[in-house]
Amino acid sequence: MVSFNRVIVAGNLTRDPELRFTQGGIPVCDFGIAVNRVRSKNEEVDFFDVSAWRELGETIANYKKKGDPILVEGRLQYRTWEAQDGSKRSKVDITADNVQFLGGRGEGGEGGGNGAGARSGGGRRGGQREDVDINESDFEDIPF
Repeated sequence: MVSFNRVIVAGNLTRDPELRFTQGGIPVCDFGIAVNRVRSKNEEVDFFDVSAWRELGETIANYKKKGDPILVEGRLQYRTWEAQDGSKRSKVDITADNVQFLGGRGEGGEGGGNGAGARSGGGRRGGQREDVDINESDFEDIPF
């Protein structure tokens, strides 16, 4: 059986990120994102709730604010719960694995920079992201 759950959305934060901590002390950041899409001659907006955990969540809470552009890569998560009135509720939201801060210094707010990124602590590289500048001179010694 094949399973694949991946989502990438880019849009603007609908509210300031809210950083809170679980009972075990793990940081989690909740925020909303609005994604515009054009259908024929009119534009529609989709709204998504996003959760980012640990260092990723702390980074977003420290550097982003309402209105800032952001790209979120993650997975969809379906949750159900019972409301106070006894009714069953459900919701699909996004759990972020990676984010990319979009916009320039003047466009995306403080600290965002041009394409500053953050990655969650999971994955093969242990949460370390290495950005490498490659110059043409780096390839002069290649024998082919």
